[in-house]
Amino acid sequence: MSNRVNSNINSAIKRPDLTVVGVGASAGGLEALQSMLSNLPTDTNMAFVVAQHLSPSYKSMMVDLLEKCSTIPITSATDNEVLEPNHAYICPPNYNVEITSGDRINLISYTEARRTPRPSVDMLFESIASVKGESAIGIVLSGTGTDGSRGIRAIKGENGFGIVQDPSDAKYDGMPNSAINSGNVDLIVQSTEIGTELKNIMHFPRRRSIDDENAISRDTYNGIINILKKQCKVDFTLYKESTIVRRIDRRMTSIRVHDTEMYLQHLKNHKEEVNLLFNDMLIGVTSFFRDARAFDRLDRELSSYIQNKDTKELRIWCVGCSTGEEPYSIAIILSQILGDKIDDYKIQIFATDIDKNAIEFARNAVYPESALQNLPKPIREKFFIVNDEQFELTKAIKSHVIFSVHDINNDPPFLRLDLITCRNLMIYFTVELQRQILPTFHYALNPKGILMLGQSESIGVFQEQYRPLSKTSKIYEALFVGKQLPPERKSGGIKKKAVDYKEQSVREAPRRSKLNEEFSTLISKSLKEFVLPNAILVNENQDIIFTEGDNKLLVRPSGLPTNNIFKNLHPQLAVDLRSAFHHLNNGKEIANTGFQSFNLDGNDVWVKLILISIKREGPLGSLILIFSQIEEPVNIPILSGEETDTTNQAVLIEQQRLLLKTKEQLQNVIEELETSNEEMQSMNEELQSSNEELQSSNEELETTNEELQSTNEELQTAYAELSMAYEEREHQRAELEALRNDLQHTNGLLEDAEKSAKMGSWLWDISTRKIEWSNGCYLLFGLDKEVFHPSYEAFIGLAQDHFRARLEEQLTNLLHSKAVQPFIFEAYDSDKKTIIISLDAVVSFNDLKQAERVMGTMTDVTESILSEREQTLYKDKISYILNSSLNAACVIDLKTMSIEYINTEFYKLFGYSIESLNSFKGESFYELIDPEDKISFITVMQNVIDSKPGQAIPSSYQVVSGKDGISIPVYANHTIYEVDESTLAASKVLITLFSSKSYTELEES
Repeated sequence: MSNRVNSNINSAIKRPDLTVVGVGASAGGLEALQSMLSNLPTDTNMAFVVAQHLSPSYKSMMVDLLEKCSTIPITSATDNEVLEPNHAYICPPNYNVEITSGDRINLISYTEARRTPRPSVDMLFESIASVKGESAIGIVLSGTGTDGSRGIRAIKGENGFGIVQDPSDAKYDGMPNSAINSGNVDLIVQSTEIGTELKNIMHFPRRRSIDDENAISRDTYNGIINILKKQCKVDFTLYKESTIVRRIDRRMTSIRVHDTEMYLQHLKNHKEEVNLLFNDMLIGVTSFFRDARAFDRLDRELSSYIQNKDTKELRIWCVGCSTGEEPYSIAIILSQILGDKIDDYKIQIFATDIDKNAIEFARNAVYPESALQNLPKPIREKFFIVNDEQFELTKAIKSHVIFSVHDINNDPPFLRLDLITCRNLMIYFTVELQRQILPTFHYALNPKGILMLGQSESIGVFQEQYRPLSKTSKIYEALFVGKQLPPERKSGGIKKKAVDYKEQSVREAPRRSKLNEEFSTLISKSLKEFVLPNAILVNENQDIIFTEGDNKLLVRPSGLPTNNIFKNLHPQLAVDLRSAFHHLNNGKEIANTGFQSFNLDGNDVWVKLILISIKREGPLGSLILIFSQIEEPVNIPILSGEETDTTNQAVLIEQQRLLLKTKEQLQNVIEELETSNEEMQSMNEELQSSNEELQSSNEELETTNEELQSTNEELQTAYAELSMAYEEREHQRAELEALRNDLQHTNGLLEDAEKSAKMGSWLWDISTRKIEWSNGCYLLFGLDKEVFHPSYEAFIGLAQDHFRARLEEQLTNLLHSKAVQPFIFEAYDSDKKTIIISLDAVVSFNDLKQAERVMGTMTDVTESILSEREQTLYKDKISYILNSSLNAACVIDLKTMSIEYINTEFYKLFGYSIESLNSFKGESFYELIDPEDKISFITVMQNVIDSKPGQAIPSSYQVVSGKDGISIPVYANHTIYEVDESTLAASKVLITLFSSKSYTELEES
């Protein structure tokens, strides 16, 4: 035993690169699987996991049918089993199969009724993608529906391979066509050729990095990027090269091209390959509430944000929304936060992505069951409706989300946003592109707006613009940093990088002679020590990033710490410093503030700041170097004289200089404000125009989508009809399999129908006196089919004593065609409780008119019989009470508005018989009421209709006598007599009447 365990451990250690192949199939999949498995190589180092839709109650024979023709061993999958190379595993019925870490099988059983086929191909593919990454392959074979399309996308998102059986080779092309239409397929081949393609994939050389030997050259890489930019209008220059190279490498493997230059030429000659490569670039993996803890924290932060928000307008931007799960998750969160108040808010969730196919899918808001597997049941029941075999979001959620195609690298952002989510998108961008996008997000967000990033992303160097709300969930708050200007977009690219490489090579060239270096170092050291000892480095955001020397002009402000130069410098220098910054922004390379007099540490000094602009590439961007020059008054030439006149003249000149500087600064501020206002006005007009065009495009796309959806439904219906027509051509073994599945399914439906209808079917063979029961019969009597064996005597014994002889007589009469049906009898169940059974039967006779067998049903009618008995008894009691009452009484049918019953006292009081009242129907009924009291009577009847059963409504009015036509004043009580079972509304009203004269006498007494 221990040796076997050790061998298993060793085998697991020796195969770290096991490739897992998921195979999905449905109708017609047996033939496709046989063709594929019979042509598989035996040395692929791959493990095959098959998920074929099967009936949940049928004992599958898939293993027996497939192992006869397969070239590799085939077994039924068991839970927690470790996958072995060159083996195939078949998922059992009514289970979903997944692959977990360690290459183990995880079987998931379900007790509730299913709405979608099982096992789910999507769930299998998605688990393989998450565990195996590049070592994942998905194969979609013959079948109906769309299962597998979503899983293929997940596999390709992890750089795996997607293979589909050629629809012309598939018996049912629904699943293959759906996968192909998703744009996530690498190979489309016949089932007999799949084994050959798998072997080619395993032996084809794959590059892992652009830095590898024999990797793609810079010129070839640039050429591919330029082709993508020209044809697809998307620039991948600032995307991470490692990601782009992996996508290129996979496409080369798919079409079996070894040389990158050949592949570049192939792209130039085949535009369809450019589209395939472009689609590979865009594949993203997402899910509802991905990273539940992060969304729980977002829920709390959004709740707090909405409570503190002054307006009832929420604008949210989901960047890189892929197939739409993330924006819909946020819409669900908002619905839960706002509850019934959601209609009071104007909510706009802008969901954007560069992938047109993903946007179209997201706009439909229809997802397979596998997409909802991790959602809590209350969310699924509240926000999703069943649409065929898939789940569709409710209109209330869909109405808040607006989808559009948008390139974050080039297109302008949405503005005035309360929340931006950009999760697991920037990991594909270079640092340069990330440093352009994060300021764009800050510009688009409202102050205190929320930014949510992915788990592997952060705000980097932009600490001054964002405050972390949750470091673990990567949720940040946008800080107000003063004047907000649109961030500049820098066009980076390969050319710039080529220049960087050249500059780097120049920098790494041989240095000057050692003597020159020493002289240069001596000069720099002396200048720093004696002339300009204090230096400050400031970035483009006017934040201090480095200081040198003991600078007395720097102060540390109270409150939250900040590195802003204006907050940390002596306040008297702030105005002049801002003016100097303005000069540098206008193109000057050096600027100064001029000398300014103020008291520093108790001494009167003159201070001047010298600003030098430093242009540089790289993550720090452009910098500004600030030197501070502090001089005693004696060192200022104009103040060095001793005469009073000279001093006064110097003061006058200094005041004039300050006045001119102030005017200049004021003029600069005015010009900046005017320019800024004009730019903002122009930008607002452009954005408004763009938004209107975008809205119009969205409406047109939604209309087109609805038409396509309608056409798709018609095609689905036509396809279903064709599928039924082709079922008769099933191969003999496949036909036997289908018939068994159908029989099991039919038996299941019959059992469910019998259980819900409280009935069962039975068969009596006259010649053998053998009686067979369905499961419904056992359920009627609460009997265990393993213990109770139905027979003629046992059946008679179930009836109560006084019904046994009648039951035997009924069975005998059935054989002679003398029985009256249905036959009702009372019996005992297993708990000795009385149940009432209705027996129906049909007898089949032979040619000699002799009974051969009796087929019938038994139905539990206990509730209906008892209800009828109680209702009859109730009406008998009412009739007895009314006939023995001393008061007049009648029953009015509200449907025909006529009197259907009167008692003796009614006839005595008013002189009407029940026959004479037949003419008072409909509108004529009100002729019985004095015209002055007609409206009062109608009001009373309406009150009775609105009342509860048993509630008495009193009133008084005059009834026209049938004897002499005189109106008789009466006091009456009105109550509901009968209720319509279908509508639960009053159908009949009981009225008891008293002579008002006697009532008046009682009042007076």
